[in-house]
Amino acid sequence: MSLLTGFAERDGFSADPAHIYLSAGASSGVNTLLHILCAAPTSGILVPIPQYPLYTASLSVLNATCVPYYLDEASQWGTSLEAIKEAYTTAKSNGTDVRAIVVINPGNPTGASLSEADIRSVLGFAAEEKLVVMADEVYQTNVFVGKFFSFRQVLLTLQKENPAKYGGVELASLHSISKGMVGECGHRGGYFDLIGFNKEVEEQIYKFVSITLCAPVIGQCLVELMVNPPQPGDPSYPLYEREYNSIFEGLKQRATALYEAFKEMEGVACGEPQGSMYLFPTIHVPPKAADAARAEGRTPDEFYCMRLLEATGVCVVPGSGFGQKEGTLHFRTTFLAPGTEWVGSIKKFHKEFIDKYQ
Repeated sequence: MSLLTGFAERDGFSADPAHIYLSAGASSGVNTLLHILCAAPTSGILVPIPQYPLYTASLSVLNATCVPYYLDEASQWGTSLEAIKEAYTTAKSNGTDVRAIVVINPGNPTGASLSEADIRSVLGFAAEEKLVVMADEVYQTNVFVGKFFSFRQVLLTLQKENPAKYGGVELASLHSISKGMVGECGHRGGYFDLIGFNKEVEEQIYKFVSITLCAPVIGQCLVELMVNPPQPGDPSYPLYEREYNSIFEGLKQRATALYEAFKEMEGVACGEPQGSMYLFPTIHVPPKAADAARAEGRTPDEFYCMRLLEATGVCVVPGSGFGQKEGTLHFRTTFLAPGTEWVGSIKKFHKEFIDKYQ
């Protein structure tokens, strides 16, 4: 019952336990949903770019079609309805049966936290084109700017406002214990909540979940703790609040320290930290560095990241691993490591790298 209470407190709407499925993390839930949605090589799923490679890799295994839509870097990596429509129209004209749209909010690798207006625009498009919405919301407690709006809350609000248009929208909302202030990656626990799914389709989802037996018991226990934390007046609440806030503020401080460092680094541009646990700055490397990368059979962003790792021990991931617009270079960095001294080592490396290849 505490999961239902958590939904009500977060969104202002109650939930039906018959449509909530426990899973071994959000990845397991994504795998389940994509297996049911993808029936043939022509089955297409709209996926944001850049994106966590879970989606493209899963679609490749299923021999289905990824339909990429580019996020708008100039607008803090927000969703662009124009880009979504263009990707959808192109895919349909090529014979792809586009069935769903994936949205990661807050974003991985971008760290973007979507506004309510962004979410409304996605849901409006999904309603028009009868697309299933897969809302990957595993970073929902990691929001530094503004507040988190769940797709579930916005959809249910829209259904009250305009039931004729939004009453038939199918939404899967996913969450996990791996991220946020809980951060229990290894225990594998999560859930997905289904809203508006066709009865026959949900029967197939139920069958698929059933053949995998149940999510790990410890993971289920941690899901319970995540959605039903200590409340004011409980004996453990002061300790919980202190530890929770300490983790959150630590993440925010390190994100800000990285952001301020990037602003001082030549050829690096980065938006203000918004959420999740990542920043995804643009980098511009000198032509000599690009030549050196080609000589090693690497992309320029991969070359930069390898040199950074060798010089500092700091591991970042090239943007090419997540997808990026042609002609652009990025890297993804987390701010999980304690302290901020490593931020200075990135600045020092970058200056030496630019001086060497300038």
